Amino acid sequence: MSFPTSFSLFKRRGIFYVLYLHDGKRKWKSTKCTRKNDALRVLTDLKSFLKPRVSTKLLSEFASEYLQFVQTSLMPGTVDICRASLKQFLSFAGDIPLTTITEKHVDGYKVVRLQHVKPVTVNIELRTLRAVFNVALRWGVIERNPFARLKLVRVPESSPVYLSREECQRLLHVVEEDWLKEMIVFAVCTGTRRGEMLNLRWKDVDFTRRLIHIQNSEAFRAKHGKSRVIPMNDVVCSLLSTKMANSRSEYVFTRKRRMIGKSYLSHLFKRYVRKAGIDDRMHWHSLRHTHASWLVQNGVSLYEVQKLLGHSSILVTQIYGHLHPERLHETVNKITINMN
Repeated sequence: MSFPTSFSLFKRRGIFYVLYLHDGKRKWKSTKCTRKNDALRVLTDLKSFLKPRVSTKLLSEFASEYLQFVQTSLMPGTVDICRASLKQFLSFAGDIPLTTITEKHVDGYKVVRLQHVKPVTVNIELRTLRAVFNVALRWGVIERNPFARLKLVRVPESSPVYLSREECQRLLHVVEEDWLKEMIVFAVCTGTRRGEMLNLRWKDVDFTRRLIHIQNSEAFRAKHGKSRVIPMNDVVCSLLSTKMANSRSEYVFTRKRRMIGKSYLSHLFKRYVRKAGIDDRMHWHSLRHTHASWLVQNGVSLYEVQKLLGHSSILVTQIYGHLHPERLHETVNKITINMN
């Protein structure tokens, strides 16, 4: 929301007018006065009338309204991130009026959070809060976004953590639950995300064309809301065919005929990672990295990997580019020059 600025008086045909800027445009209003002193009093009254009303809405009040607003427009996981980020910022800044939050609060929050969580997590929170306060700006609750010019924490570039083939076999050997073994194999072979697997239904599996459809439903929203299709290899096709013959649920992966909780799956997976003596940085999403890494190591192009993973940009897929530098020699050797 913008407000008039740069007030001044000018006289035309004996009448004083107020000249002011609004949204970058010059506007004027008649004071209906012929004497300057009277016109100045009108100018003072007009400034007071057009002066922006300072919002007294507290941070907690806005947070509650915002979270209610985004319930229907954002994915549940994204809403959870917004809720957690607002809770952390509220704990740091206190329940103060939104209009009193400044860049100093932002910088202080960044410093404090870096003492407790990783830089990547801090950046996620800062980007989230910037988006949240943009909504406050659009609603006219604040005049400027204190997060608008924030500088994210510099994060050293790191390679994705993934399983080697030997580690994958070692992990499968220690896992006791058959359903978990099946999910691990499926994840490595398809590169599907955790939420995509847990919400996959039999109606989304096309055995005739050997395709898996990842699509939105009432209970699940695909990342960025975009549906995609994943081809099944022989291992996945055989695995799902056997499962379907014995399944009594609409969902592909279940535990005791019930949907599997995201947290339960991640914690159980982590327990077996440690039991197998594998890098403790390994988590469920590392299976998606494993899928992509094995493909690249087998000579699959980054473009094809991008399409299989459903990345919106090749820039995201480039984190796997270092895994097979030998192919670069094949590429540059396609350039030949006759020096004779």
